[in-house]
Amino acid sequence: MTFVEMFASLKSIYKQMMFPKNPYAPKWALSEIDQMDVHFFYELMNDVDGQSPGNQEVYLSDVW
Repeated sequence: MTFVEMFASLKSIYKQMMFPKNPYAPKWALSEIDQMDVHFFYELMNDVDGQSPGNQEVYLSDVW
């Protein structure tokens, strides 16, 4: 398994934990999501159907 495949798998797991399909499954609290690395969270939320938008420069001023 390559790094890219492992990273895609990791993102899939995190999305399943954040947005479970079962409505009764425990969900993450906002404080737990807040503790994530901002760049990983940004990439996780911009990932569409397993396709990453690519490497984009992100500046802290754009996040805040």
